[in-house]
Amino acid sequence: MNAGMEGGFRRMADQVAAILQERIIDGTMPPGSKVDIEAICADLGISRTPVREAILQLEGLGLVERQPYRGAIVVGVDLERYEEVTALRVQVEGMAAGLGAARISDADIDEMRSILDQIESRGTDADFALGTFNELNHRFHAILTRASGAPMLIRIVEMLSAEADRMRLHAKFDHTFSAGQHRAILAACEQRDAAAARDLMREHILAAYLLAGERPGDSSLLSAVIAETGIEPEKVIE
Repeated sequence: MNAGMEGGFRRMADQVAAILQERIIDGTMPPGSKVDIEAICADLGISRTPVREAILQLEGLGLVERQPYRGAIVVGVDLERYEEVTALRVQVEGMAAGLGAARISDADIDEMRSILDQIESRGTDADFALGTFNELNHRFHAILTRASGAPMLIRIVEMLSAEADRMRLHAKFDHTFSAGQHRAILAACEQRDAAAARDLMREHILAAYLLAGERPGDSSLLSAVIAETGIEPEKVIE
């Protein structure tokens, strides 16, 4: 396989993985369901090879697991993991935001601004609180994460974000509160202020958790992260 063919195959596998990830997150492929390779191939009009590669990517993100005699199965949503996922996101996505803000391009900032305009203008859409917000919110965060230029960090953030997106559909979440925080993060990026972007992202992720009605356990990982970062939980949701 030459470099051009290999690159084309990888792009196709990435596209398939993105499609399947969206279906898993929005519930089209529910927890416990089998990832039917033949059906996916027929639906997308492609061969089995990129679908198999896409399933490996989804397994790496923790969205599917391969079981003996059953094949790949969509992993269930475990809301008890929300606290752990939040703790990890506060640390790693905060780090990615700081790195990204220092390196982000003007074109990326323009795209982030456009996404926030869409979030604010489409808030009354019937399905906004479900798929629409998740999609736009994910794109906003992903632009800043990718700007970090750190492949392993990007992969870890993507894995945690996919988990958080699924949990958000099963937990109470006030998307309207995030508007001001998103604008503050964008402003930090416009100023290329890495420290501000890092701290604002940390607070934003913690606020989403707290506004869902959750509270960290006294001896939990999230409590340790809050203490280490110096975040004041009562202030992030004022």
